[in-house]
Amino acid sequence: MTSKTRICVIFACLYLNIFLQPAICQAWEDFPKDRGNNYLDSYSDDDYQAADSSDDSADDFFKGGYYEDDATDYSAYSDDTYLSDGDDGESTNSDQSFAEVRPPMLEPGAPIKLEEKSIRLGRIPYRSLREMMTQAVPLLRLLQKKSGAKDVRLVSNRNDYASVIDALARGNIDFAWVGPAAYLSRRDKDHLMPVAKAKFGAATAYRGVFIAPAKGKVQGLEDLKGARIGFVDPESTSGYIYPLYLLLQLGINPFRDSQVFFLKNHDNVLRAVLAGKIDAGVCLDDTLNSIKDKTVLDKIIVLAKTNEIPSDVIVCRQDCPLNLREKFLEALLSVKANEIPGSPTFLQAFDQDFVEVEGIIKFIEAKKQGK
Repeated sequence: MTSKTRICVIFACLYLNIFLQPAICQAWEDFPKDRGNNYLDSYSDDDYQAADSSDDSADDFFKGGYYEDDATDYSAYSDDTYLSDGDDGESTNSDQSFAEVRPPMLEPGAPIKLEEKSIRLGRIPYRSLREMMTQAVPLLRLLQKKSGAKDVRLVSNRNDYASVIDALARGNIDFAWVGPAAYLSRRDKDHLMPVAKAKFGAATAYRGVFIAPAKGKVQGLEDLKGARIGFVDPESTSGYIYPLYLLLQLGINPFRDSQVFFLKNHDNVLRAVLAGKIDAGVCLDDTLNSIKDKTVLDKIIVLAKTNEIPSDVIVCRQDCPLNLREKFLEALLSVKANEIPGSPTFLQAFDQDFVEVEGIIKFIEAKKQGK
């Protein structure tokens, strides 16, 4: 082999190693995965800027306009999976307590060195990543300082609420910030327990709202029969559970009487209504309050609001190290009102706070089984 040939071979090898090797980011390797084996998105204060610049919702209506999310799946869901054709007008005592036998509590894990711990706080993808990180970054900084942990990172994904609970159940994240329905759906199966609940100002509750195009064919809940309805996620309390309960109380089974779509987050529901892809939708009441361009509100009407829903809850596994759970709770409880603009304060949470939600879930489950 001549010197010229050897040089060509060396340059060819360098090219293959540098330019054709798979793009691997070591920082992602130990991030939790969802049920489809996809990596969840994890961000901290340090890498927020990169996340912010790449987020696909940079031009959404929260910044003054709105756009259609072409990635949203508009496949209708049938009642075969969700609800039977039994009586839908029955009432239920939704605040009853249930005396079912629950599995014994797990023992808390051994203490850890908090100063070496990177705390991963899972968050259901209820809003766009940009909106979530805008709200979360100042809180992440504060919790890191108050807990004494090495780092506090926000973990989420773009697909469904269950993936965050899946990650918590596997021990890949330490805490999950979820709605009460998402917590209750997995509490006993995955040995979860409440830690703290959010408080916005003086409010420890929120509502879901039914919305529709102002000039659309749906002008009241009675018009939902035969309409295309957008919900958020099967485990969203304000974007599915409470709205579905309201409809069933009115004798409307959306899976039988309408076309149902799950659109992944509250922002997508609003976008779909504005774009005319659905005839009505349900979203968090704060979704409307977050719109920067108030003229957008002229394009929609509010059909109804749900009952008040107990505020979101931060949960952990029962075998979470005791000092980690206690220190993180202490950090959450120490957040003062107006210390972080737009951020909630926190109260300690107990299962008794969510008895009404549990009653409503039981009612819906009974409907699925035709009872």
